[in-house]
Amino acid sequence: MGMEFYGESYKGNDEPIFVGIPTFLKLPLLRNKAELEKVRPDVAIIGEPFDFGTTIRPGARYGPRAIRAASTVPSPPYEHFNIETGVDPFGVFKTVDYGDVNISPGDVVESHRRMTDKVKEVLDIDGIPVMLGGDHSITFANVRAFAKKYKNIGMIHIDTHADCAPQGLCGFKYDHGAHIRRIMELGCLKGKNYTLIGPRGYWPGPDLYKWMADQDFQWFTMLDVEELGIDRIAKEAADRANDNVDAVYISWDIDTFDPAYAPGTGEPEPNGLTSREGMRLMRLLSTSFDPDKFAFDLVEVAPNYDVSDGSSYNGGITSGLANRLIVELLAGLSLTKKGETEGKPVRPKPYRGTGNTYSFGKPKAQIPKRN
Repeated sequence: MGMEFYGESYKGNDEPIFVGIPTFLKLPLLRNKAELEKVRPDVAIIGEPFDFGTTIRPGARYGPRAIRAASTVPSPPYEHFNIETGVDPFGVFKTVDYGDVNISPGDVVESHRRMTDKVKEVLDIDGIPVMLGGDHSITFANVRAFAKKYKNIGMIHIDTHADCAPQGLCGFKYDHGAHIRRIMELGCLKGKNYTLIGPRGYWPGPDLYKWMADQDFQWFTMLDVEELGIDRIAKEAADRANDNVDAVYISWDIDTFDPAYAPGTGEPEPNGLTSREGMRLMRLLSTSFDPDKFAFDLVEVAPNYDVSDGSSYNGGITSGLANRLIVELLAGLSLTKKGETEGKPVRPKPYRGTGNTYSFGKPKAQIPKRN
């Protein structure tokens, strides 16, 4: 599929990274609904440059631009054969950049409506929408589009904060700390199908967690991650999300990572995931769901607080991590799309030196199974 869709650029593109329009991974850009319906891509990347729901430090409106900039390092080809897992998502999925939602500055309700409409356009052609945020309030707008197509959804929410407040700071209904409550009001999500991974610190308080328990929500704090491990948590989260639902939505807040790995966010909190833990979690989750009934967003990248990013020309370490998470997601989904459980990495021969051998057998970790 790769050569058929991307042409000669699939295998090689003789172009420096600072040349050309920096779409996500320099993928083809579709500018409007008519082009989308003509091409009918399998995956569409959508930017949502919005941070009007932020309560502390703004800047996530520049997240999509920074993630795209980081994605051009290294430059194409579009072929992305992962040397560790042996997977190339772009040999399976026709993937495009569908540009940004045209945000209405200062108007939260109208901006959210435009997000819902653009995401629904991708769902209407049976594509996988992948959204680049933007603050976490965008998840409500995205799930609202998802709920127009799927009556019952499973949801995995990876975040430092629970974001289940009945309303946000000073009574604001669409605060980025209240989007889960707004989603519950849509009626598409049952508590038994929801899992939060990564909360820590001192917000929210016990009353809100009591409400979450009453809804039959599941959550795993960072202490749980430390004690139980990524594999067990991913398995349970996938099982809950897949339990008698029509589709699955994953929302990943970059502040789940420790600030040492992702400082470019509005509300950093110590003692988060390492990038290695996050990649493993993504690899396990991404192979757990039907790729034809799935959506994803990655939120709260704020490049103005990032390290090594003074301009977003090449992205900082946070936007670079965000980019890699999305490629890992697509890789896992592509495996499932092909009906496979593991890729085909190239491995060395067993003999590795004088008197020493090492067996590169199958990994010990078991990938969560789809229903």
